[in-house]
Amino acid sequence: MGDIELREWSQADAAWYAECTREAEVQRFTADGPDVTAAQVADAIRRRQADPDVASFLIADAHTGERYGNVAVNVVDRVGHVSYLVAREARGKGIAGRALELFVAWIRENHDVDELRLWAHSDNAPSRRVAERAGFVRDPDRDRDREVKGKTWPTVAYRLVTSSR
Repeated sequence: MGDIELREWSQADAAWYAECTREAEVQRFTADGPDVTAAQVADAIRRRQADPDVASFLIADAHTGERYGNVAVNVVDRVGHVSYLVAREARGKGIAGRALELFVAWIRENHDVDELRLWAHSDNAPSRRVAERAGFVRDPDRDRDREVKGKTWPTVAYRLVTSSR
């Protein structure tokens, strides 16, 4: 797995994402339900493309176009709320970390944000390492239990200051 790129989502990617989210490890740590359909994903792609405060990119191999995952941000009051997902076949290869670093740089260039935040399930050690390697620091004051898919998830919070204001 060589160089990666972040590219705009297309409607042709919807079925891939819906299938990707059904994988057991993804279900363990994503808010997407196991029954998400390609039509629902396609609708989400259309909505995101129309919202200037939301950005989402497909993580792909820069040479082959093979799909690896997703990065997303929702900006509210100069704070970007970041999330990411990596497909099973792309895990453990540094793809998530490289994608998050590229995405943070893109956010800084394209959005007026003071801080980026993200949270992870407390048991999701790989995601937590990705955040830390990309420069995010623990923000234990924002740790909390969250209701996700009808269950209570213990989550840990991270932040990355992006401005000197």
